[in-house]
Amino acid sequence: MKRIFAAAMSALSVLTFSFPAEAYDASLPQVGACESAKPKKELKEVTFSVKMHCESCVKKISENIAFEKGVKDLEVSLEKQTVWIKYDASRTSEEALKSAIEKLGYKAEKI
Repeated sequence: MKRIFAAAMSALSVLTFSFPAEAYDASLPQVGACESAKPKKELKEVTFSVKMHCESCVKKISENIAFEKGVKDLEVSLEKQTVWIKYDASRTSEEALKSAIEKLGYKAEKI
């Protein structure tokens, strides 16, 4: 066991290396520097009035709209006849979400 450990350690020592100080370029971005360059997610909410007849309508809308680009949260209410959506505004829009509901065969109006 000691021989295996010693062989593994010697193999690791061959793989490790360091850069000389003159090879370091301070103008290059450092690890983690790109995190601040990521755009912030702007979450918005929209509620649509949608004429639904049954639980199958609710299921159809829930299963399809949940997979639309940018959708973060979704609530479909048969009683209230509404579809509430929380979405990332940088990835989709109200118009795109309304269009997605209408493609399923339902009329959607923003409340």
